[in-house]
Amino acid sequence: LILMPSFTRQGAEVPVPEVVGQSEVEAERMLALEGLRLSKISEQWSPEVPRGFVMAQDPSPGNVVKRGRRISVIVSLGAQGTSVPVLDGVSSRQAQLLLQGAGLRAGRMARVYTEDVSKDLVVASDPPGETLVEQGTVVNLLVSLGPRPRSYLLPDLVGHDVSVVSRSLRDEGFAVALREGGPRQKNGRVSAQEPPPGHRVAPRDSIVLYHRP
Repeated sequence: LILMPSFTRQGAEVPVPEVVGQSEVEAERMLALEGLRLSKISEQWSPEVPRGFVMAQDPSPGNVVKRGRRISVIVSLGAQGTSVPVLDGVSSRQAQLLLQGAGLRAGRMARVYTEDVSKDLVVASDPPGETLVEQGTVVNLLVSLGPRPRSYLLPDLVGHDVSVVSRSLRDEGFAVALREGGPRQKNGRVSAQEPPPGHRVAPRDSIVLYHRP
């Protein structure tokens, strides 16, 4: 026993500890304390056993085996997973249908102005597409509002040539109406305007220019 302790221990028999329900790392540690080795033979989906934990072992706990024996275990992958569909560029309605078909749930829907993605199309998802998740996971969507609307502060146009001003405004996309009236100005000059100077306007808004022919 004094001269050859390693040979003596190698032939000893030990009871197999129960490692079901332990993490793979902890199971390996427990077996090593008894001179046994862990052998992961499979991974399986399980809604009851958390991912990375042992769900079955062979030999069963309490069996007596020789030191150095490999103990086979099956490790859980957690609840059965699914892949998040790639939703970038699809409509928000279609994205919800795709998530439903994949066993996932649509969560919050945030909206953002962007020049790159058309209005009402998905810009991104969280988790991103092709991410492996558990069924029933909530997927949040970022949806495009389209390009940010342009707006301008309307300058003071009074006194400027009405034909030049009206043409410039129409070129920018405004609806311009010309009416006679307003305070006395030189003929062909803007005498008044609606909206007034300093008002914020956007393309397709209506602007009325008063003038005296």
